[in-house]
Amino acid sequence: MAVSSRVEYRFSWWHQGVFLFDRLYVWAEDWPEYEEATTEGAVFGQSRSRGVTFISPGGSTFGADGARLVVEVYDQDPELPLAAGSDTVGEFDLDAISGDFALEESGGGTGDSPAVLGTPPGRFRARWSGFGEEAVEVLDREGGDEDAERPDSYLLQIWPRTTDTEIAVLRTRE
Repeated sequence: MAVSSRVEYRFSWWHQGVFLFDRLYVWAEDWPEYEEATTEGAVFGQSRSRGVTFISPGGSTFGADGARLVVEVYDQDPELPLAAGSDTVGEFDLDAISGDFALEESGGGTGDSPAVLGTPPGRFRARWSGFGEEAVEVLDREGGDEDAERPDSYLLQIWPRTTDTEIAVLRTRE
């Protein structure tokens, strides 16, 4: 197993979530993928086409700016243990037509997104891990210093897949 790339990004979310999709994804008329991918209270969701994935970072935090996201691309299934200290972990399929994924704020947000995550084109399995989500909820509730360093961070690990698999929620705080 080898990491072929590791890149750090900053992203924002709104309405408790982000949507992850290939920038060349062909949307259905009236964009039903948005609704298909979201399920009340779910941390992870995916449209029937598997083209749009919903992720709810930060627990109950409604929105945030400048969250740290590290994206690691592997050349094969890394068979990794769950990351120590992670609050939430989920795995899902990703199809990269162009190799550029948009990470777009749910509900429009601040307009800072979409962040564009560069990956090679291909069919992938992905693991999203969230860290410090309870701390960011406390910060949000108590109206903490917005200029302070964020207590939360996220990791997206991607590797090639040969078969389609359902979303697997591997860890939650509940």
